[in-house]
Amino acid sequence: MSMARLAAPATWIVALSRQRGPLRLYQWLWLLVCALGALAAAAPRILSQPIRYETVATVQIDAVGRYHELYTDGQPDDDYRAVEMQAFELLRARRPDLGGPTYAVRFVPYSDGRVEIIAIGRAPLEAQVVADEAAETLARAVRAAGGREILRNLMGWELTEALQGRQPETAFQRLLREIIRTQAFPLNRAVEPVSAYITVDQLPQEELSDLARALEVREAQLTRIDIPALEIRRTTATGATLQQIDADLLRLTAGRQAIREALAYLYRNLGAAFAPDAPGDAYRASRAPLPERAVDRRIPLLLSLATVVGVLFGAAGVAIDRSAGAMRKVLELWAYRELIRNLVLRDLQVRYKGSALGYLWTQLAPLLLMLVFWFVFSAFFQADIAMFPVFLLVGLLPWNFASEAVNGGARSVIDNAALVKKVFFPREVLPLVAVLSSLVNFVLSLPMLLLVMAAVQWMYAPLRAIGAWTNFSWTFVYLPVLIGIQTIFLAGVALFLSALAVRYRDTVHLIGIFIQFWFFLTPVIYALDRVAGPLAQLVRWLNPMASLIEFYREILYGNAVAFGQIPTPNLPALDSVLRVLLTAFATLAIGYWYFQRRSGEFGERL
Repeated sequence: MSMARLAAPATWIVALSRQRGPLRLYQWLWLLVCALGALAAAAPRILSQPIRYETVATVQIDAVGRYHELYTDGQPDDDYRAVEMQAFELLRARRPDLGGPTYAVRFVPYSDGRVEIIAIGRAPLEAQVVADEAAETLARAVRAAGGREILRNLMGWELTEALQGRQPETAFQRLLREIIRTQAFPLNRAVEPVSAYITVDQLPQEELSDLARALEVREAQLTRIDIPALEIRRTTATGATLQQIDADLLRLTAGRQAIREALAYLYRNLGAAFAPDAPGDAYRASRAPLPERAVDRRIPLLLSLATVVGVLFGAAGVAIDRSAGAMRKVLELWAYRELIRNLVLRDLQVRYKGSALGYLWTQLAPLLLMLVFWFVFSAFFQADIAMFPVFLLVGLLPWNFASEAVNGGARSVIDNAALVKKVFFPREVLPLVAVLSSLVNFVLSLPMLLLVMAAVQWMYAPLRAIGAWTNFSWTFVYLPVLIGIQTIFLAGVALFLSALAVRYRDTVHLIGIFIQFWFFLTPVIYALDRVAGPLAQLVRWLNPMASLIEFYREILYGNAVAFGQIPTPNLPALDSVLRVLLTAFATLAIGYWYFQRRSGEFGERL
């Protein structure tokens, strides 16, 4: 290794850490553009922050006595988290739009059994009501966790009585047998005969309360979750599947009726109605106060931070320019803009040469691919995502842009070997042309996307029910920002792979496999927020395209919601956009550095 190569990193470090001489005019302009650009990109997100109100209610659980199984070594364990998840599901069943930045609930448990329920609402009263309801639901779910074992013992004795041929002595015993018969109350352990004589009127008051809460929770699950889910599946089922669903519906409906009658018996005969604020082993210790003011949106601080980030980014660009002559290279590429334009036009003409439909393939190809995925996921996987064709197409178009750019970029230098050997021009023009031609193809397909969105939304019944014909949003104006970030990222990938393919020809054959693997790691045909938390976060950080697809969906489609709900377009989180932007520029810098380092070998290797 030569001394020049060893000294190169040191030269870069000195250039980036200590600049000499005054900045030139274009460098000052670059700093200004970066600062204003960061501000312009961040301002819509910052200024459009919704007004939110926050309040807190409290639940107290007996963590060392009756409900000690929910805690391990003084800390909430998996059993507690299962109870918390059950409470949240019940809340979501009653309030389907719960979740998101303006309408949410969060549980914060402590080792002493205290649980803070933090609720966020769009109005003070909404936040207060949700916090109190969530606290009551959690207290009910905790008691239900204890009541399930009591119910299992009661059903075990009743099973013993039934096996011995004895008739039920009370209405409650008859209802227990109906619950057993219909299997309407699944338990973590199967009901088994027990020899100990036990009836409901023998239970202490706390155990009686737990039993009633278990039946209440199960009745709510059947009414709001299990039976509606079966009814939705029934609309698309056929044959044996339809018969099984009908049988399950009849069974669970009968079981729900038995549970309701059992609850009425407990309320009427044994006084088991729930008083959530009455002190006990699990109760709502304090109600939520009405919020006096909205949550501080910190608009001046965030705008200042965005400006500082822009200035720092601009300063890094100036440092790179002064050490590596980046502006010189940009001006050189600008001088060859006619060549770039002609090569892009040539690529587009070759793409559709000899085809009868020509340009229309930019519209038809992604549309047909969307129809294929729609058929497969609707017919075989029962995808439950609202306006699924729009969901698919918004992910497919940016992915096609990435796939074409990477495929074309990797082969760009090899496919133009004759041009490289005979004509002098900046070699990086070739991978950049591959990316730009794919970009033009992507932009030309956007009108078809808007037409499909309008058609699907016009036919979507929940939108028409509220008097809206489309769900278009002003967030569409953010589209050029995302296209720009994706283009920068793909340019870096194309530069790197084009140089690598010249040096190692096997790269060209591996690209297809790599893109297939990359496709399934990118949420094109699924929603990443439905993947387990840590894995989803890892995919976002290691795969910039995953974040970009999510950004496109956020501004064009909205959040992924179940069929029957309405997705709401929004702007992506500012910190996530900045992270992907920095990743894109880092990819471009690495790709360009590697391309420059290998470009001198192209003549002899081609």
